Amino acid sequence: MLSLGAVHVTTLEYGNIVSKHPQVDTLTPGRMRELYSIGKLALFDAIMMHSSVEHSGLGRYGDALNPRGGGLLTIARAWCMLKPGAAMYLGVPIGRDRVAFNAHRFYGKLRFSLLATNWIQVDGDKHFFA
Repeated sequence: MLSLGAVHVTTLEYGNIVSKHPQVDTLTPGRMRELYSIGKLALFDAIMMHSSVEHSGLGRYGDALNPRGGGLLTIARAWCMLKPGAAMYLGVPIGRDRVAFNAHRFYGKLRFSLLATNWIQVDGDKHFFA
């Protein structure tokens, strides 16, 4: 993201990451929730999620189990942490709606429509779900 012109990047990861780069902050979900709940988390201009949402709620990376709605909850939480008009880049596996427990989900017409609530798709494979 920095190479594309971002002035600052915040990375969210289940495990602690140490970065000494002056333009990079790192957070765990617990710390992010804490900062958000006390009003100390600034809203973000954009969010990039690639190969992450499909794992949310499946417990593979130490997250709480929520096999049916983990990804949906992740996107809903992200929406609440963004400035109005913010952009999201989202990369998820598409195909027939299904969960390959506890590895990942595939997003088809139904599940993707729920995942994309509140968002307007401006790029990508718009004809996949036609």
